[in-house]
Amino acid sequence: MLNSCVMHHHTGPASGIMVWGGIEYHSRTHLVRIAGTLNSQRFISEVLEPVVLPYLQGLAKATFQQDNKLPHVARIVQRFFINHQIELLLWPALSPEFSPIENMWSMFAQQLTQITPSCHTRSTLATCRSCLVCCTPRTHLKYL
Repeated sequence: MLNSCVMHHHTGPASGIMVWGGIEYHSRTHLVRIAGTLNSQRFISEVLEPVVLPYLQGLAKATFQQDNKLPHVARIVQRFFINHQIELLLWPALSPEFSPIENMWSMFAQQLTQITPSCHTRSTLATCRSCLVCCTPRTHLKYL
């Protein structure tokens, strides 16, 4: 068989990394890489306090939306939002396409599949992810 007729693709286990990011009509937060399992206390200490609070304080008016993952809906997290007067928008059940951030993740996933060489390890995936976020024009956020 001719090597030029062979299409190579990765067949090993899929690498993955967990990241958290926030977007607004004109801006976005930096991405936070989450190592291991995220629980509600880590969500507060690694995402909400260092990233979300300063980001929201820089906006005139903001409504925060998140999915219904357990660390996001825990009582301690809900109290955090109340104590910091952060207005929440309910997650659209069974309709993630109505959430702008889900559209952004989908766009990134599609772009990652087109990168050559492919991102097969966690470290190369993290590097590819960082490049995509930095290179995605903020004007795209308006259309998500």
